[in-house]
Amino acid sequence: SYIRKAGVRQFISTYNRVKDLKGDELLWGDETEYGVFILDEQNKKIRLSLRAKEIMDNLNEKEGTHMHRTEGCNWVPEYGAWMVEATPMRPYTGFTTDLLRVERNMRLRRKRLLTELREDEVAPTFSTFPLLGAMGDDG
Repeated sequence: SYIRKAGVRQFISTYNRVKDLKGDELLWGDETEYGVFILDEQNKKIRLSLRAKEIMDNLNEKEGTHMHRTEGCNWVPEYGAWMVEATPMRPYTGFTTDLLRVERNMRLRRKRLLTELREDEVAPTFSTFPLLGAMGDDG
């Protein structure tokens, strides 16, 4: 009940703030969160890789060399040192052609991220690590 009423108040407040806008362009985007893990084949373990900052710094530096292209990626920190968040460099618009950009940009982000991983690292789109906090298994 409280949450529903608060949601309605927030909607009305937002509506009143923007109801007179005319010709405002719809811009939107997406974000993908990757967890960076180390695969220990010998001991059959998976551990957190705490290289997110290093990976992001390298990727953002490389993005500077691609500024002339229409598609690009933005790499930002997520809450853990084992996580990388990626967004498109440019927002999408309200045109249907931008729907075609979404998957293409997600593939581009994955491809670029893979160039920075070490041989024993993987980066699935995880927002949590199931073994986090498990004694001896969380890296």
